[in-house]
Order: sequence, then C-alpha cells, then structure tokens
Amino acid sequence: MPRRLAPVALGLLLTACIGGADTDSVQVGDPEWYTSCGDPACSGWTATDGVDLCTSQVEGDACEDLESRCDPQNDCNALLVCATSDPKDQEGGCPISLRSAKTGIQYLNAEQKRQVAERLLATPLATWEYRDPARGQGTKLGFILDDVPGSAAVDASGQRVDLYGYTSMTVATVQLQQQQIEALQLEVAELRGRLEAQQDR
Repeated sequence: MPRRLAPVALGLLLTACIGGADTDSVQVGDPEWYTSCGDPACSGWTATDGVDLCTSQVEGDACEDLESRCDPQNDCNALLVCATSDPKDQEGGCPISLRSAKTGIQYLNAEQKRQVAERLLATPLATWEYRDPARGQGTKLGFILDDVPGSAAVDASGQRVDLYGYTSMTVATVQLQQQQIEALQLEVAELRGRLEAQQDR
C-alpha cells in the first residue's frame, strides 16, 4: 500500500510519465544518471526495496557503474539509473496516457458510472499501522485490499493499490454526482417557478 491514499480533491491530480520515443533515435553515449519512469500516477514518495537513497547523484551527471540505481525520493518514485542512454526511450518506454498509445478505448456510459460509484462508495476505510516500521511509521488511512477483491483500485498482482484506477473511480463518482446535482437544481428551479406562478394568481 502507498503511504497515504489521495482524497477526492487530490484524486484529480492525475499525472503520467510520457516517454516511448522511437528506438531508432536513441543515442548511446557515456554513462550518466537518468531518471526512470516512476509511478504512472504520482502519489508521494515511498521507499523502494533494495535501492539506497541518493546522496550526491544528480540527473545528467556522469556515473561509472552501469545499471546502478539510487532513490532521489521524489513524489513519483522515479529512480536515478546509471546508463548510456535514457531508459525512458527504450522499447516499451514509460506508461503513456495519449490516445495514440492505446487501443480498445470504450467510454463509460451512465449505468457503468453508477456501478463504479456504488463500488467506490461501498469501499470500507480504515486506519492502521504497518507491522514492519520500514514500510512507514505512524497511523495510515486508506482501504484494505482484502476488502475490495476485483476492484479497479487493486493492481494485477493483488498486492498493491492501483492509484490510477482508484483515482479514476473517484472521478467517475464525482461526474455522476455532478449530474445528479444539476438534475436536482433544475427540478428545484421548476418547482420554484410553479410556486411563484401560483402566488401571482
């Protein structure tokens, strides 16, 4: 689980690492520090198992040990990697949110949004502390993966939160609620108009 889960407002701050350049244009040179893709949706820094924190390493500086890595502790969990070319430009690249990189796009209809919203609103929230202090200290707020099997908020491994999916569920819920608010506002306006018309008689 991430250190903290984003609320509705923060859920709108979706970001994506955009890479995937044509591999024919990749230039190979002397080893230097490059950033990796990081998380598809930035949600705050969490420690990466087996990777030491960076000390004096800076992106673009020369390095010696190819494929060595360090953690600069940024909000997207991108690492610094010692390489002769940018790893973000290799085949496969980074996650891309552009239409040109996707296939089988299907937009949710009203009924599908309703189902997503019901699933999100039924998600139990809890507070907890990690058994292993190395994963983070203090009380955390979020949901337990075991409570939401099959949810779009759980990644394919079933072990971690899919923050992109979780935030998209939140956006669907906000969109549905906004439609409901607008419908209620229209209904209230119509009722107010009828009442004023009766009072004028």
